[in-house]
Amino acid sequence: MSAKKRVLLTGASGSMGGGAFRELLRRRDKCDIVLLLRPSPQNRKDFSRYDGQDGVTIVWGDLCNPDDVLKAVTGVDHVLHPAALIAPEADHKPAQCRRINFGGTSNIIAAIKKQPDNGDRVRLVYVSSVAAYGDRLPPIHWIRVGDPLRPSVGDFYATTKIASERAIIDSGIKNWAIMRQTFIAIPNALSLMDPIMFHQPVNTHIELVTGDDAGYGLVQTTEAPDEFYGRVYNMGGGPSCRFVFLDFMQRMMKMFGLGDFRQFMPLNWFGLRNFHCGWYADSDVLNSYLGFWRHSLEDYYQEVEAATPWYLKMARPVTAITPGFITSPIVRAVMKRLADPLHWIETNDEEKIKAFFGSREKWQSIPDWKDYRFEPSSPEPPKRPRQEVPDKPTLEYARSLAQARGGQCLSNSLSDLTTVLKWKCGLGHEFDGSPRLMQAGHWCPQCAAPPWNYDEVAKVDPLFASHYYLNHGKDEHQKVDYLYCPNEA
Repeated sequence: MSAKKRVLLTGASGSMGGGAFRELLRRRDKCDIVLLLRPSPQNRKDFSRYDGQDGVTIVWGDLCNPDDVLKAVTGVDHVLHPAALIAPEADHKPAQCRRINFGGTSNIIAAIKKQPDNGDRVRLVYVSSVAAYGDRLPPIHWIRVGDPLRPSVGDFYATTKIASERAIIDSGIKNWAIMRQTFIAIPNALSLMDPIMFHQPVNTHIELVTGDDAGYGLVQTTEAPDEFYGRVYNMGGGPSCRFVFLDFMQRMMKMFGLGDFRQFMPLNWFGLRNFHCGWYADSDVLNSYLGFWRHSLEDYYQEVEAATPWYLKMARPVTAITPGFITSPIVRAVMKRLADPLHWIETNDEEKIKAFFGSREKWQSIPDWKDYRFEPSSPEPPKRPRQEVPDKPTLEYARSLAQARGGQCLSNSLSDLTTVLKWKCGLGHEFDGSPRLMQAGHWCPQCAAPPWNYDEVAKVDPLFASHYYLNHGKDEHQKVDYLYCPNEA
C-alpha cells in the first residue's frame, strides 16, 4: 500500500477552501491534511475540533509570517493555496491586501524552495482570479488563457493575483499550476446584497462554479499527472453554469419574493463598464484533468432556495398579491442605499464616474428599462486561430510574442519556454520574464496596475488596445493610483 500524500491547504475558512477541506476529509484514507489557519476566534471555533484528529494537523499561524509558512510547508507533497483577502474589502485595504495575497504567496514560494532538492517534489496549485482579465463585456466576453491581463480600474485585489502569478511562473519551482477562478456562487445569496453588485453592468456575462465543485477540483489536482503542471488554466463551471447578470438578478429577486427588480432599480444605478467576469472558452481544458463539472446553474438556484431564510419564504405569498406601488418604494429605498453609482454622481466623484461610465454625460444618457435592448450572445465561443507553439521554441517565436504587444525581445539566446529573457515594452520599459509568462497574458510589470494608466498603454500595445477600445474612446485620459484609497502610500 502506497504512503499517504501530505497536503497543505490554505484558506480553509473561505468558500473554495471550505469545499476543499470537506473533500480532503472524505479522502483521509489517501492523504494527511495540514491546514494553515489564523488563530482568530471564529477559526478557533470552527476548526479546533479537527485539531489532533487522525490525519489532520493545524498550524495556527499567518501567511504573512515566513516562519509559520515554512512550518506548514515542511514535509508536504502538495500545497493548495486559495487563501486571499478578497474584494470589496481588499480594494479598501490595499496595503493589507498586498501583504496577504502577494506577500503570503511569496512566503510559500520561498518555503517550497527551502525543501530538499529546491522543492522539486512539492506540487503547488495557486488559485488566481477571473478578475485578472478585467472588463470583458460583449463582444469580448469569451475569455481564453493568453488574453491580455488588465484588471479593472481600482481592482487592487486583481493586481495582487497578477503579481503572485508572475512570481510563481518564473520562481524556478518545478511543479506549479495556476487556476484563474471564476465567481464562486455560495448558497447564502443574501450576502451578495452589497454595493459591489451595482458596479456590474447588467450585460455582464458570468460563468459561475459552486463552492463544492471548486473545492473538489482543487483537491483533484493531487491526482493530476505530471503534464498538468507548468500551465495556467481558467476555472469555471462550464456551459451549464453560464448566464447574464440581468437574468441572474431577475431570478434571484423573484426567489426572494421581490418580483421584477426593474420596477425598483433603474438601469442607471448600474455601471456601464469596469467590472470583470466572462464566459471561459477553455474551461473544458481544466475539467478534462479534474472532472469537477458536477453542478449546474439550476442546481445552484436550488441551493439558494434551500438556504433562503424562512421569513422570506413566508412573505412570498404576501408580496405576490401586494400591489407594486406599495412594495416598490420600500424596496427601492433600501436598494438605493447600496447603489454606489448614485452616490458617485451625487458627490461628483469624477474618477469613479470616468472609470465606470466614461463621463457624467454618458451616465445621463442611460435609457430607461423600457428602451433598453439586450443583444443575446452566441452560446458557442467564436472560432479563433490556435496559437502555434513550436516544439522547440525559437527566438523568432519570442519576438512574435513581443511584437503582438508592441514591444521587443532583447535577448539573443533561448533554450526553452522557461528561459528568462530581456524584453522592452512600447513605453520603453525593460524587464525580465520567460516566454511562458508572456503566453499566459502577462507583459510589462511597470505598465501593470497600479497605477492604472491604460489610456497610455493602449496607444503602444496592439493586443491590449484590441480589447480596450471596444468601450473606451481614444481621447480618454485617466490615471489613478488607488480608486478607493487615493491617499494610500
